[in-house]
Amino acid sequence: MPDSTTCSGGSSPNRRRHHKRRREGRRNSFLRCALFCAYIFSPAQNEMSISSLISSPITVSDAFMQPLPTHQCRLHRQKNNILQVATEPNIDTDTLQKSTLEKMTVKELKSYMTDNNILIPRGEASNLKLKKNIVDFIWSRLNNNDLSSTPITSSPKEAAPTTSSDNAATPKTNNRTKRPIGTRMPPLPESSPTSNNDNNNDSTYKLTPKHRIVLEVLDRYPPLHEAIVDACSIDSVLSEGITADNIEHCELNSLTYNVPPGIGENDMRHQYHPMLANATQTDMDVVFVGTASCSPGVTRGVSCTAIRLNWRNNREFDQVMNGGQRNKHDPQDQQRASTGGTWLFDAGESTQLSVQRTSSIKPGKISKIFITHCHGDHSFGLPGLLCLMGTDRDRDAPPVEIYGPEGLRMWLRVAIRYSVSRVVPPYRVHELMDVPMAPEWEEGHRRNGRFYYQLKSEGRKGMKWGTKGLAGEDSSSWISRAPMVNLEPNKDFGEIHGGQDIYPVYDHPKSTDGAPVWEVLNDGGVSVFAAPMSHGVPCLGYVVQEDDRPGRLMPENVLPVIERNRKELVESGVRNPMKLMALVKNLPVGGSYTFPDGTVLNQDDVVEPPGKGRKVVICGDTTDCRALEGLAQDCDVLIHEATNTFLPGVDKEGTLRLVTRDAKIHGHSTPFMAGDFAKRVRAKRLVLNHFSARYKGDQSIESLTIMTRMERQAMKACELPEN
Repeated sequence: MPDSTTCSGGSSPNRRRHHKRRREGRRNSFLRCALFCAYIFSPAQNEMSISSLISSPITVSDAFMQPLPTHQCRLHRQKNNILQVATEPNIDTDTLQKSTLEKMTVKELKSYMTDNNILIPRGEASNLKLKKNIVDFIWSRLNNNDLSSTPITSSPKEAAPTTSSDNAATPKTNNRTKRPIGTRMPPLPESSPTSNNDNNNDSTYKLTPKHRIVLEVLDRYPPLHEAIVDACSIDSVLSEGITADNIEHCELNSLTYNVPPGIGENDMRHQYHPMLANATQTDMDVVFVGTASCSPGVTRGVSCTAIRLNWRNNREFDQVMNGGQRNKHDPQDQQRASTGGTWLFDAGESTQLSVQRTSSIKPGKISKIFITHCHGDHSFGLPGLLCLMGTDRDRDAPPVEIYGPEGLRMWLRVAIRYSVSRVVPPYRVHELMDVPMAPEWEEGHRRNGRFYYQLKSEGRKGMKWGTKGLAGEDSSSWISRAPMVNLEPNKDFGEIHGGQDIYPVYDHPKSTDGAPVWEVLNDGGVSVFAAPMSHGVPCLGYVVQEDDRPGRLMPENVLPVIERNRKELVESGVRNPMKLMALVKNLPVGGSYTFPDGTVLNQDDVVEPPGKGRKVVICGDTTDCRALEGLAQDCDVLIHEATNTFLPGVDKEGTLRLVTRDAKIHGHSTPFMAGDFAKRVRAKRLVLNHFSARYKGDQSIESLTIMTRMERQAMKACELPEN
């Protein structure tokens, strides 16, 4: 523009020259920054150094006329106006192999298509879900040279790349010509080989999380691995098995194979799972009869856990005192015979069927039943189970002791009387009274006895347990109405007198946040405690605490001395010298016994040190077990519910946060919540149960993969090993 004293804007020539210099300065600064970024991301073979690039003066035309060696630079802006640079090596499509694409994950393939502006035709997106389909789509586009005519698409806010000085001087318009990609391709992301062999990169690829967990499951369960290999027709799989190199081609989702048979003790998990592989039978065994929630299914029964108590001291008593035979006429022997047995915790619907499916539980040996709460998946199976026990039990056997929240006694009495079930064995019900609702549960505005979990109460400190939800608050509730039912116990229908009402202790030394603690029983060296859970109805969690076990007698140190002194002992009035073994075993700590020949046996020389009593914690349905925290410290086994969780790839909607929120609202937990509680109480083992009906319990690869992923979530939270 020629110089003039005035212009349409009314500004002076000096002012116009000032604005021109400012625009030139901005443009030069923009290009300096662009080329600086280009060299940061370019390979090391570029000869121009960053320092020389910054120090040398660059004009607008020179900047666009200087080509970058071996690379092209594309400049564009995003919504936040931040400059980004993409470099493209001169890779010909002829040198690209399909195996290179197959090494990429699905996420990397989609990113590759986005970065290279590979357009997906309308209606084809739904067909590009699997990795194989995405690879075939990209490969077909390359072979058909579709990319040579595919323009670079950009959003309206993106600036088109410029490659010449003429374009630099062209004013910005909305109808710019867009540069075609041609035959150039950006570099493929480097894959991480699964082995350390650098010469075998073509046969290895970056394992996806799904393939990694599948390989772990197949390695853990050899029978399942063999079943899938037998059903596969790929030569490499038949010869080598499923490995990281060939799992991509197995198509496990569409493969038909024979799922390994077996339930109960014949389930392959009983033999191969790390926690169960080396398990041996002891005098305290835990058997999981049912692990499902809501309703029983083909592959899972609902809640029922058994503890078998086969006390070792009773067997020693038999061997030492009676030569291995019990005296049925001795009251003390009868009391010892009733100690132990099998204790069941919860009896959901169809428990009687689940019990018959396992050889570990004998219905006639069940001596005690504990119910956590009134929901059907924990109590509906109790009447049927009693009928099954009555057909396999001696009539002179001790009565079955049943424990549960308030209202259980009358409910069971009505159910048995209504069904005229005279086959049930003698039983009596002990009710745990005044089980409160957790303070975070509030009654609904309709005042219909239903409580709702309040998310706003989470993390609030100082929330004390009170009397919310007790009998009498809601006049229409069962626990308020049950005492009004005029129905007396009748021994013709099994129920006998003697059932107790057990009230809580509010100042128990192991109480947490003022939560009540029930001292349920103390029977034969084992005690049972209970504490309230955070659930939609009054619910309990139980702690089975074994007393410290006395040390085992070492007979090899006692028998030779008795045999050597047998004659003198008989002459001194000891008719059965073998009874001295019990006498020596029961010596006080530091005590001793002197034999006729002068031999002195000290207690610590013939008796092993006492063993610490074991502890098993069985939580009912809960979203928070804090009331059990004091009682459950350093437990050997923690059995915690994990009803639901979020699994990417399995759950198409939602997030872990939303699933956790939904679980809390319904009074349940996730594996992460179970693992967190296990960590707080320093549990030695954590066992998950009460799974949603959508998690099958069979031995298919799909089910085992899901359950293994849930294990990993709990392990991450509790920091315990898998065994």
